Amino acid sequence: MDESACYLLPFVAHSWAPRGQTPLLLEQAGRAHLSLIAAISPTGRLYLAGQDQPFTSDDICWFLSKLCWQYRRQNMVVVWDGAAIHRSQTVRNWLQSRPGRVHLERLPAYSPALNPVELVWSQLKRSLKNRVFITLESLQAAVMNEVDYLQADRNRIRCFFRKKEIAFFTD
Repeated sequence: MDESACYLLPFVAHSWAPRGQTPLLLEQAGRAHLSLIAAISPTGRLYLAGQDQPFTSDDICWFLSKLCWQYRRQNMVVVWDGAAIHRSQTVRNWLQSRPGRVHLERLPAYSPALNPVELVWSQLKRSLKNRVFITLESLQAAVMNEVDYLQADRNRIRCFFRKKEIAFFTD
């Protein structure tokens, strides 16, 4: 599980163009962004939620509750980073109210390579490169198109768990 954000400011990447015709990206956006939270499972399921404001501890608890509902017949292991929002008292209280239901594994500091959800963000942001979005709605539509693409083939998400840095906990 992890959080990320997609901004209206374009993700600019190297591109090609005919000689003498330099491509230009004209943007009018400010710093408005779409906050995203996602969880993936080794079975290839992707769970994602987004909003137009930063996530709070209550939002993290809401997302964990949704995951618990999806896996209501099983206990869960959640692997996530050590972000301050994950260590908040609100999240601790939520976890204590469900003893044994959710087991947390915190990743070592500064180790995004160990989090398979980072590969979701990488693929998502790669699909948004060199595109200009004027409204959060258009950005959200592009994000949802990529999410639909990822969800269409569970094998794609299962492969994220086969990355050599990650495979140790799914083998």
